[in-house]
Amino acid sequence: MALSMINKGFISSIDETQKTAVVIPQEASGNVTFPLVVPYFLLECLQVNMPVVYATFPDNTGIILARLDGEWNHKIYKTLTVEGVTHMTDKLTADNGITATGGISAAGGGNVTVRGDITLTGSISASGSMSASGMTSSGDVTAGGISLQGHVHGGVMAGFDNTEPPK
Repeated sequence: MALSMINKGFISSIDETQKTAVVIPQEASGNVTFPLVVPYFLLECLQVNMPVVYATFPDNTGIILARLDGEWNHKIYKTLTVEGVTHMTDKLTADNGITATGGISAAGGGNVTVRGDITLTGSISASGSMSASGMTSSGDVTAGGISLQGHVHGGVMAGFDNTEPPK
């Protein structure tokens, strides 16, 4: 019975369309492996000459197991689905949008910055102050208990007099 082998080597070439890489074994620099499978979590974070650990099998198949530096570039190929609670210690960046069916929270004094338009179906509730330029609402806006659509002004007089504050 032939055994599987786990080896160290250096990336010789990468075929991203086939999701494979050829490796130069550390102990045999004149030889190369057959194309080895690159797992999804290592796609886009391997480079030529990078040291890796890989496994080969008697049927001429194999897989890259890890980068020898223990790192990866934190890219997820295609779709990432998270079930349950996920904790991030730094930041989340998405080039093509984030969809949340539950909610997004920035607890502990964190900030949420959006560069672009926001379409909201539902209500906004703010416990702090709000500042907006060019903001529109098809519904009523209430601030300090005073409705923007339904408030009235007392002390209305003709001429240049000022009205009383809204009620």
